[in-house]
Amino acid sequence: MDSLKDVIPSGIGILGAENPRALLWTCPTCGPQEPLRLPSGRFLRRSCACERAAREAARELEQRALWLKQQRSRTYSWLGERWSDLPLAEKTFANFDAGRQPEAFLAAHGFASLLKGTLILYGSFGTGKTHLLAAICNALLERGISCRFMTAPKLFAALAHQISLDEDFSSLLWQAIQTPLLVIDDVDKARHSEFREEMYFELIEERTKAGRPIALSTNRLSDLERFVGGACLSRLSMGQVAIQMSGADYRLEL
Repeated sequence: MDSLKDVIPSGIGILGAENPRALLWTCPTCGPQEPLRLPSGRFLRRSCACERAAREAARELEQRALWLKQQRSRTYSWLGERWSDLPLAEKTFANFDAGRQPEAFLAAHGFASLLKGTLILYGSFGTGKTHLLAAICNALLERGISCRFMTAPKLFAALAHQISLDEDFSSLLWQAIQTPLLVIDDVDKARHSEFREEMYFELIEERTKAGRPIALSTNRLSDLERFVGGACLSRLSMGQVAIQMSGADYRLEL
């Protein structure tokens, strides 16, 4: 039996109508729809399968939109609002100028589809590395796959903040380890220290053991070992695709 919410049309009170003919109607697809008789003897308009399917589709769209909103926030603001990169939620493959970086564009597309191994985008600043990394995340979110995006400086700033408050930062590391895709932007923007190398090792070691993919960017691929350490560099070599991005700084045109 239909629920009251499904069968009560606009303008019909909760007590229904006394005249069933007033509520008889015909759906072009489902055919005649007899009104629903209540124990009180009054009648309610009955929804057809088409109307119920349309309402269910609308509910699913609403739930999907809510999930996307929540996941976008978690993707780009999971370190805390002080380190949020939420504007990157607008960076997509569709609004990236593929003609500037065709090889990187195809590689990022392919990585988003396969979601395996390690993707490294490297090269000079302003060539679109961050845009493509965010586009990968946003494409996965559209497919219902969660991600975590971070820049290296903001990661270590967030960890330092937790330490300064004498708080446990393991939950942040756990999120970075467990998320289906981890993106580390600007690896070479956080100066090397033993602590940072240890954090990289914990993240990368656990993710590669579990077969979870990583995408990252750096200006100089040859210097990557200086920032993450040799052990991490070795693990990142598994299934690695490294694409150089060169050219003029597109930000000068904005």
